[in-house]
Amino acid sequence: MMNSKDVCIVIPVYRDKMSESERLSFDRTLNVFSKREIRLIGPKQLNAYFAKLSEQHENVSFTVFPDFYFKKISGYNRLLMSSDFYQKFSDFEYILICQLDVFVIKDELGLWIEKGKDNIGAPIFEGYTKPSLEFKKGNNGGFCLRRTKSCIKVLSQIRNYYSPLTALWKMESKLNWRLFRVVRDGLIYNYKTKILKPIINEDVFWSVIVPERFSWFKACEPEEAKYFAFDANPKYLFQECNYQYPMAIHAWLRYDKPFTMDLINQF
Repeated sequence: MMNSKDVCIVIPVYRDKMSESERLSFDRTLNVFSKREIRLIGPKQLNAYFAKLSEQHENVSFTVFPDFYFKKISGYNRLLMSSDFYQKFSDFEYILICQLDVFVIKDELGLWIEKGKDNIGAPIFEGYTKPSLEFKKGNNGGFCLRRTKSCIKVLSQIRNYYSPLTALWKMESKLNWRLFRVVRDGLIYNYKTKILKPIINEDVFWSVIVPERFSWFKACEPEEAKYFAFDANPKYLFQECNYQYPMAIHAWLRYDKPFTMDLINQF
């Protein structure tokens, strides 16, 4: 049986005013995970706002980080590739990162924790915003379960390591996407130095680069991850999963809004 220190629900919050859809996602997350510890993270400038939110919910606390981590996507990526971030959750075996564009359907964390993976997130399709129906290697980070001690161990050993281009090449199956991945994430992002750290999307780092570098670090394969969460093509994945809903749908307003709104209306 799980105890309270098995997992912490981590909700990144960037502003002191949520949109209607963000509020829906936030309230739903708090409702489904009402018996778990929930931690808000965000910039120091929102300290008072977080204090107010945490006073309203007894299972909600907060941790703030320097403001620059939340001004741009690149800053957030750096935060989630920093040891300081994971050290803040070292009391927990796992953290579940749940962005404000996630609609949580149910709590099956016990089932997924038992699988012993180090990183689990929705499968990623080739094509990004105009996805095909083919999976590529990697897990989306918008709704993602990570083993805390494994992340800390990686960051203590990886130091200034830069991933080989072959790791990025293997992410895709089609030549055009392979070239795009190598040029963007390899030559432009990953090999651009800033404070001697690579610039790359944090979910690519944890689900592709790290497993390539450390054989013991296990990321969930797409065919299994589709039961954990949907991202792009939710209706297609629903059919592929024998009409079973996953734990959550990430970017629920971005892909197939009619399908996700119908789901939300059911709840």
